[in-house]
Formats: sequence, structure tokens, C-alpha cells
Amino acid sequence: MEQGVKRKLIGAGVLSALAIIVLPQLSPSADDASYLSQSVVVEENIPKMDMPLPKSLNIVTPDPQSVANQVPAKIPMSDMKIDKANIKVDDFNKPILEKTGQAVVWHIQVASFAKPKNALDLRDSLRKAGYKAFELQSKDGLYTRVFVGPSTQKDQLQAQQIKIKQEFKLNGQIVVFEG
Repeated sequence: MEQGVKRKLIGAGVLSALAIIVLPQLSPSADDASYLSQSVVVEENIPKMDMPLPKSLNIVTPDPQSVANQVPAKIPMSDMKIDKANIKVDDFNKPILEKTGQAVVWHIQVASFAKPKNALDLRDSLRKAGYKAFELQSKDGLYTRVFVGPSTQKDQLQAQQIKIKQEFKLNGQIVVFEG
């Protein structure tokens, strides 16, 4: 192809691109797109649809006092032999069930802070130490609480609570998980 034809094609492409970009900006309606909303019909008679939540999302939070003193049944576990090595397995607690049949889930409330930064620092320290830590803001928004858990195994959380007290000098409390 000749050089002159190449230059003409490139020039035509550049001019076309400029026209596509610049010409709409010169239009008086370029800054105001409200004219587009006139073509959309606004629905005014929307029926009210009260729908119940699916059963999986309609979980009633257990009353903490109703399950606080229940002792879970133990499921005995025997030691396991894997690749010629004996592995000691602790007994497993059968989860405590609420009246609805939902398992009660616990977590440790480790601390509560007025400054969110302090809560995040403690959460990060707990995570570095190997705990499953998270934070939640209180309903009134004034405090940020730090938790470890959740678990259906209250005994395991009690053991973690003792370790947290030793490592971090914090007296946490085990509460029912409301999530």
C-alpha cells in the first residue's frame, strides 16, 4: 500500500475519533441528561407484598438464660490410628438445641471499647495468637465489642477463655451468639 493512502486512512481515523469524542460535548444537552427520565414510565401503583422470610433465615435467637446452665451430652470418641501414628481425640459435646431445633451457638465476649481502633488492635492481636476473633458494634453505636468464636462446643470456648485470660489478662464472658 502506498504511503499517501496510509496517511489518508490514519488521518480519517483520527478525525473520526475526534468527532465522536468532541461533538457530543459541544451539544447543549450534554451536561443535562434529565430529558432521558421523561421516556421512563414511573410505576405508581406498586402492590404491597408482605412475604415471610424463608425458614432458614427466620431463626429465632435463643434466650441466653434458658440455655446458660444446660450441660451438653458427651459423644465419646476413640483414639484414631493414622499412618501408624496414634492420635488422641477428645470427646465431642453434642450441641444443645433450642426449642426450635436450632443448635445454640456460643462465643466469648473478650472486651468492649469506646474507640474502634482499640477494638481492631485487640482483634488483630487475638488473630495473630490463633483465635477466631471478630468485632461488632453495639446497637447504640457507642461501643465496639471484640469476640472469639462462635462455636457449639462451650467446653472448648471455656478452655479458650482461660488461655485468653492468661495471655491477654482479659476476663471475657461466654455469651450466646446472636447472628
